[in-house]
Amino acid sequence: MPIMISSVAEQGTYGHPFVGDVLITDVVLVDISDLTTAEVDADGYLKPGVPFAKDGSTVGSGVPVYGVTIEPIRLTHATIPPTNVSLAADTGTMQVAVGTHGLINRDICEDNLGRALTADEIAGFALAGSNLHLTRT
Repeated sequence: MPIMISSVAEQGTYGHPFVGDVLITDVVLVDISDLTTAEVDADGYLKPGVPFAKDGSTVGSGVPVYGVTIEPIRLTHATIPPTNVSLAADTGTMQVAVGTHGLINRDICEDNLGRALTADEIAGFALAGSNLHLTRT
């Protein structure tokens, strides 16, 4: 894979959402049209700390968190900077590596996403089937 060098938008660096080592990883198939600009930055990267269900969808009501993105991941999305409309119109899917076991720092996760975790996402960490735990702050 060739190395790509480009200037980036006025983005800071991201914090590592895992406390300690990433114990176990897996891959989920993410439908890009399910994502919003809360999960994707202005340069087209999926942010670290995005919680996903086992089927690769974002976490909804009654769905356990299966994995959390570990680091920024470049999406195969044509529109930069992405908007919610351009992401919703994207028909592509992408395999995304996620950490599936460990402790997630809630503050870092929320800082990376630029928003508070939703009630469904917070509840998803506590549901049976999730091997991830969320810190209180």
